[in-house]
Amino acid sequence: MEIMKNALRSSVRGKRDLRLILPFVAIFLALVLLSSFSIDLLSAARAFVGGESLWSKGQKAAVIHLMQYAGSHDEGDFRAYEQAIAVPLGDHRARLELVQARFDYDKAAAGLLAGGNHPDDIPGMIRLVRYFGRLSAIHRSLAIWERGDAEIANLNQFALQLHTAVQTGHAAAPDLAPVLRGIQETDARLTPLEEAFSSSLGGISRRLRDILIPGIGIIAASLLFPGVALVLRDARRERRHTLRLVHQVSHDSLTGLFNRLEFERLLSNAIAQAHRGTSTHVLMYLDLDQFKVVNDSCGHGGGDDLLRQIAKLMRTQLRQSDVLARLGGDEFGVLLENCNAVDGERLAESIRDAVSHFRFVYRRHTFAIGMSIGVIKLSQSVANVAEALSAADAACYLAKQNGRNRVQVYQQHDDAIRHFHGDG
Repeated sequence: MEIMKNALRSSVRGKRDLRLILPFVAIFLALVLLSSFSIDLLSAARAFVGGESLWSKGQKAAVIHLMQYAGSHDEGDFRAYEQAIAVPLGDHRARLELVQARFDYDKAAAGLLAGGNHPDDIPGMIRLVRYFGRLSAIHRSLAIWERGDAEIANLNQFALQLHTAVQTGHAAAPDLAPVLRGIQETDARLTPLEEAFSSSLGGISRRLRDILIPGIGIIAASLLFPGVALVLRDARRERRHTLRLVHQVSHDSLTGLFNRLEFERLLSNAIAQAHRGTSTHVLMYLDLDQFKVVNDSCGHGGGDDLLRQIAKLMRTQLRQSDVLARLGGDEFGVLLENCNAVDGERLAESIRDAVSHFRFVYRRHTFAIGMSIGVIKLSQSVANVAEALSAADAACYLAKQNGRNRVQVYQQHDDAIRHFHGDG
């Protein structure tokens, strides 16, 4: 009899323990699912931010090469255009496949890969569009993407017309004028679309963050029973993990600097202050001059190491309040808040001088590095983020054209800058 009682007590105790454990198991599984879901979505959003940067850079480079081809008639310039435009065209093929009712995964992945996206990011990018494309924020981004693709198609059509005109000997200025005007007008329409797409992606990331953090809090709050201490500890760990994810959305994983999306948000605030006349700011666009040489000689590992060291070096030349970001590849941006034009140019020269004296050593190889810098004062005449970055980029490009490793201050009426800026 005593044996039966003990067996019965053990059975009851086992059922009670099971009732206590099951809620925690359910909560644990919910936290795991929520974490996996959030990591996947935030990583996909981050990947699209990087993809937009490559798309925009490819489009701008394509326009520059077309304008050069119009003047040089050199087939090398046209091949450079084709190489640059291949990035947005690859993304275009991916988007067309992703919106199909029955899509081909391999075709969509091949298009994103042609767009320069990292292979590891592609599955998450496809899932974000396929599973959440009907959400208003993502649907809005896809609509902007579609409009951008239409303009890219226009640009490519003008490029083919230009190429045909040159090939058939109809390349006189009057013959090319309508085509060149079409290229410039298409470029002008693409710029606000690129800005709108970046802004939309930023909204998606922030919305995911706003949903994720309260969701974790609600799950943690449900643990008001004997295991509350354990669950709260897990919630704190999960919150730290979430904050790291949020940090990843706004920072470059290689250098730890702000990424392009966060830099454009801060730049937008600075431009708004300039419009109100409450502050004076300066924007720099910086591009390494010898990065390709390092990459070709040392591989991507050497190139990555160089970018990390240059980022630390530039930080030492700036004030604590200045904003330093990696915009993509070997390009950086600096926002000098509450800074006049003279001090901005002086700080640019300080960065250029520090980089030019820096020697990069990698596996017994030593490299001298240069940096070309475009500088622009943020005033009421600068309409928006895209215009500010475009002007600073044009000044940086002219610095490279004039011999590299120099500082070029943007002057609105400078004919050379107007040419590279697409205004002339």
